[in-house]
Amino acid sequence: MSRHLNAGRKLSRNTGHRKALLRNLVRSVILSESIRTTTAKAKETRRVVEKLVTKARVGTLAARRLVHRTVRDQAALAKLFDTIAPRFKERPGGYTRVIHLQNRPGDNAPMAILEFVERTPKGEEPKEPAEAKKAEETKREEKAGKKPAKTRPPKGGGDQGASETAEKKPPKQKKAKKEKGEEK
Repeated sequence: MSRHLNAGRKLSRNTGHRKALLRNLVRSVILSESIRTTTAKAKETRRVVEKLVTKARVGTLAARRLVHRTVRDQAALAKLFDTIAPRFKERPGGYTRVIHLQNRPGDNAPMAILEFVERTPKGEEPKEPAEAKKAEETKREEKAGKKPAKTRPPKGGGDQGASETAEKKPPKQKKAKKEKGEEK
């Protein structure tokens, strides 16, 4: 039998292990923008990263959900959509490069660096988008004179809704412990 239409490397792993490995490598590439790994793993990871960046360039909710299948980390997903995808908006593919290094001393495995072609400047690290949105929202509410949104009590256990109607009891006071040194 021939291997027609069987693209990709097996990397000496079964399917689940291989998918987990590639997902972890993709996450690392997105977060650090450069990783050092074996050449075979770098080339396989490059295939996945290129497709994800192309999907992320669209920027829709559907694209975010498609990418979320592979990149399960929220920080990596946010960085991909907020910083990396806009950087490559005009580039028609070829977002990463593989730089070959010397072989690994222990087993003589060929090593490589997988990195994005355009990198974030070293001094410029974007702040968390979720935190920025929350801070912006509270500033708007303060300017408008509104109170911040009320938080709901935690669900589960006991009488639900009773805390709103029942009178609140003062907290129990702790009894002061006598020190052993004073008694003797």
